Amino acid sequence: MEIIKKTIKQLLTTGTTTGCTGTCRVIIPVSDSGVTFNYKLLLTQVTDDIGFFDAYEVVDMTGTTINYIPHTVTGESTSRLSELRKYSVSPIFANQYVSGGSLTVDGVDYPNSISGVSVTYYLGGIKYIDKTTSTGITTTFTFVTLGLTNPNFINKPIYKNPQKENIISNPKIDNDVFIIRQELSAFENNYRLEHVKSLVDLDSYAGGKYFNVVKNG
Repeated sequence: MEIIKKTIKQLLTTGTTTGCTGTCRVIIPVSDSGVTFNYKLLLTQVTDDIGFFDAYEVVDMTGTTINYIPHTVTGESTSRLSELRKYSVSPIFANQYVSGGSLTVDGVDYPNSISGVSVTYYLGGIKYIDKTTSTGITTTFTFVTLGLTNPNFINKPIYKNPQKENIISNPKIDNDVFIIRQELSAFENNYRLEHVKSLVDLDSYAGGKYFNVVKNG
């Protein structure tokens, strides 16, 4: 914490500005009673990185119990419906997107959606609604905060380890096993596909690379 000090001078006698070439002004002091003085201070911010905090792994700790109160968060955003789009081309609305959307499953909630009017879908536990208006598509989202039930919340005492000061990111772990693979696309040379007889072969061979094959059709 820093202490900011500034000296302020107050006029106590009546005077006239001197040395002016235009209209001179008369300075009249005011009484302290009922008068508010306002002034601005220019502050310079310095950011110091204090590093990571570690969770103290200890049992039988005592403390204050925090009651979790869920809150509903709503707002507007850009549409994320394209993330659920299937690769297959179909004019049928029910076949265009991944279905079965709920708070625990990513997808479109078709029973509560109307093609060309509104689409309700879920991504990462967040409910989105795309509504078609005369000016375009507006997207609103709704979700309930997890609070203490969030898996990222650490309900343990924390302490500062001086050995981890000025560390601003997690250590990078290089798990490269020094396997040199070709830099060719799996579909660049079609003759390579003659050795692929199934999706399992494609996932393991892939012309020297590995791809995550997802059924999305």
